[in-house]
Amino acid sequence: MKRVVLSVVAAVALSATSAFAADMPVKAVKAPAAAPSPWDVLFGAALTTDYELRGVSQSNHKPAVQGYTELDYTATDWLKLYAGIWGSSLWTGFADAEFDITAGVRFTWGNFGLDVGYIQYEYPGGAINGIGNYGEEYFKPSYKVADWLTLGGVFEVGNGNFNSKTLAPGLGPWVGNAGHYFVAGNAVITLPWSPMGIAISLNPEIGREYYSAGVNANLGFSSDTYWDVGLDFNYKAITLDLRYWDTNVNNPTATYAAQCLNAVNPGTNFCGSRFVATLKFDTALSSLK
Repeated sequence: MKRVVLSVVAAVALSATSAFAADMPVKAVKAPAAAPSPWDVLFGAALTTDYELRGVSQSNHKPAVQGYTELDYTATDWLKLYAGIWGSSLWTGFADAEFDITAGVRFTWGNFGLDVGYIQYEYPGGAINGIGNYGEEYFKPSYKVADWLTLGGVFEVGNGNFNSKTLAPGLGPWVGNAGHYFVAGNAVITLPWSPMGIAISLNPEIGREYYSAGVNANLGFSSDTYWDVGLDFNYKAITLDLRYWDTNVNNPTATYAAQCLNAVNPGTNFCGSRFVATLKFDTALSSLK
């Protein structure tokens, strides 16, 4: 009899416990977060008071509109592949627009970074049979010395930029070598103030362009040096860049006439010291989610 009573009590208790558990709210089990996509798209636009390329104005010291887009693929935490296109309005007397098509890889090892790739400079509708179209390989190392200081460099090599080009009607094909080399050093110095969340940084740079004897003979270009320093104000996706440019060809002579003067617009001096203001917008699809 005791066994029967105990069995009944146990059954009632188990039933009550089950009913109580059924009435309890059940917490939903969260699904594991999806792994971030290795793909991303970067894009941006800019308005500048003067498009300066290595100390020489490409917009005749007039405002220019610019924009870019880039497709990124993160293969590992130290390797990223990318391809993109950047464009700008310009005025050089040869074409009205420039498009830079790039493809490369970016490596990151601790504080050291290396960007290696190829860039194709295109000037559609160039007046002299596309003489400006050329390509170069580039190497861009960088090293983060501290949270407030990053040092970098740029090396570009173009061994046959203008080979087989026609200079102008009646002048015949290119004669001689066509090498073009560029080297520069730069830095990003983050200042210790950030009023209202605005990051402020100094960005100095100095560079040197080298042209082979063939380029000098056919185009008249001569090797030159430029330098610039910018003060950047960055808030989220918006950056205001205030930059001073200068070169060693402030007073163009016959030596630098090809870089600084233009027969299409006599009296124009594309070189010289210049203050430039640029307003930029940069973001990525991943940042918009």
